[in-house]
Amino acid sequence: MKTRQPAAPSRHPSLRAAGGLMLCAAMLSACSSAPVRFYTLGAPAVAVGAQTTATTPITDSTPVIEVERARLPDYLDSQDIMVRNGHEIERSGLGRWASRLSVGATDLITARLAQKWPDLFVTDQPQPDRPTWRLQLNISRLDVSRDGQSALNADWAIIPQDPRASILRNRTTIVTNGNTASNANIASVTENLLNELTSRIEASWPGPGQTAATSQHHRSHS
Repeated sequence: MKTRQPAAPSRHPSLRAAGGLMLCAAMLSACSSAPVRFYTLGAPAVAVGAQTTATTPITDSTPVIEVERARLPDYLDSQDIMVRNGHEIERSGLGRWASRLSVGATDLITARLAQKWPDLFVTDQPQPDRPTWRLQLNISRLDVSRDGQSALNADWAIIPQDPRASILRNRTTIVTNGNTASNANIASVTENLLNELTSRIEASWPGPGQTAATSQHHRSHS
């Protein structure tokens, strides 16, 4: 009568154990990894900040301001949230802008100007006719720094529809202090810098009388 032989021990028990540990670690890592969060600039304020829900007609006499897409340094113009740490640019691992930063900045500035000037048609979309004014904006520096000292450098051109009229050019530097310890803080500081830039653009704008006069001059020669 034959007797059953005991099962032979594994030749590589350490390899099998290591494989099991690696599988468990991978499963734990997948379960514990934080999701990527997406951030916008001023979305809640823009969404609820309208003066009225009524439809406002746009007529031939309504001055039109067309805001062109803002230009930013190449290393900033993406969906990556960046923060400066001395000479180093740190990229957030778990935070992203909801759109390219140049698009988000343009949307915010356009919305803020529209709130400030409800009687004007402020848009960042190309228009079929020449607008009363075009705004060209170049943001040459937008450094949100790890040490809390952040800065923005920008210049802009206000271009009237009359090609014989002068182009108004301005530039500014904005410096601010603010907590940049988290992605939400970085988004808030960035928004504050762009809000201040919008206020300075508004302050440099020609008066309503000049805007209306330019619009009337264009219509009378068209």
